[in-house]
Amino acid sequence: MRFLTRRSVVAGMAAFTSLTLIRSSHARTGLGSLKVMTEEYPPYNYKDGAGLSGISVEIMDEMFKRAASGHNREDIALLPWARGYNLTLQRPGHALFSTTRTPDREDLFKWVGPFVPTVVGLTAKKSRHLEIKTVHDLADIRIGVVKDDVGQLLLRAQGVPDDRIETVLSNEQNFRKLMAGRVDAISYETKVTRWGLQMRGADLENYETVYELDRGELFLALHYQTSDKIVETLQSAFDTIVADGTHEKILKQYGITS
Repeated sequence: MRFLTRRSVVAGMAAFTSLTLIRSSHARTGLGSLKVMTEEYPPYNYKDGAGLSGISVEIMDEMFKRAASGHNREDIALLPWARGYNLTLQRPGHALFSTTRTPDREDLFKWVGPFVPTVVGLTAKKSRHLEIKTVHDLADIRIGVVKDDVGQLLLRAQGVPDDRIETVLSNEQNFRKLMAGRVDAISYETKVTRWGLQMRGADLENYETVYELDRGELFLALHYQTSDKIVETLQSAFDTIVADGTHEKILKQYGITS
């Protein structure tokens, strides 16, 4: 039988009190029940071996720590974009990154960030010799998009006919269609597109961005009924990451400047 000294009893009480305070903090903020999701979207978020990596994953992991949320990157669910987007849109307690903040989405979610600047545009093979000067020129080409991605939403918002837009569920399908010449271009985040093509053995010298649809920023999007306390806690955690230089350090690790 193990006998407890006064010191061990005091230490045990302190540990119990600390754990109780952490749990109480989670309960007050509601962070403990928050379901955070992401997708394959390198270099921002992607599966690397057994775990998740990427710029936004590093940022989220740091936010979890500073918000004392009880989460870490292992708690982030990796899902197809359309599924994660619809869960965040429809179910309280869900959040999704990296999500481009656009006017059409503004009131659909609550937002934390911005994590990093982003460019959404059309990437094509140089051999196509595409000259896209205005949005009206897009009606003459076949464009691949990921369902419910901002690349699709921007095309629709600018009046590109649906019969020129070919929808798929994953980046993998989009990249392969572009490489095989089954679409003229794909509408997607340009850094992610170049990363994806390179990872599949494509020579980036053979590809170019032929048209920019939008410049924006990537955020964590939360269900619109998420409490302001949760949003404020996460935003405060993010702000400290920016203030002490951690954010800039993460970006530089991936060759990106803010």
